Amino acid sequence: MHIGSGVDYSHLKEVCNAMTELIKKIRLEIEPGRFLVAESGVLIARVQAIQKRPGSYDFLLIDAGFSDLMRPALYGSYHEISILNSDQNGKMVEYAIAGPLCESGDVYTQEEGGLVTTRSLPEAKIGDLLIIHTTGAYGASMSSNYNTRPLAAEVLVENSVPRLIRRRQTVEELLGLDVF
Repeated sequence: MHIGSGVDYSHLKEVCNAMTELIKKIRLEIEPGRFLVAESGVLIARVQAIQKRPGSYDFLLIDAGFSDLMRPALYGSYHEISILNSDQNGKMVEYAIAGPLCESGDVYTQEEGGLVTTRSLPEAKIGDLLIIHTTGAYGASMSSNYNTRPLAAEVLVENSVPRLIRRRQTVEELLGLDVF
């Protein structure tokens, strides 16, 4: 409806009534998505292995896979990644970061189309915690039990106080719907 050229005042009531009826039929749905909630979540993973590749970049292998955060594998979404270790000011290393799944696409540092890239991070050690940022949108909702991997726990931090809001799924729960 275009009313930019003005509405004849004598028909204003009719136009308002017609617009009211049209508006009643409109259903507005809003998906919060990344804009509102991306920054509300992080995925915390532990470095399980470091694969040195002379003449190339090294791989950090972590305990979280695309079953925990599908977006990088699905369409190359970019997530800032940081590492918590004791030597934050030490040597920086170029790492590709991959998960434990048996798929070549289980890589957190890839672009759309699967091109593996790297991130410059402080030199890592096995056991260090890796933080994958901005996972609040679709991180948990797109997670799966692929490769019989239990769903990750979720922790809410409110006023600097952490609280478990979903415990890690057990293998028994994962298999609970199967009929043997």
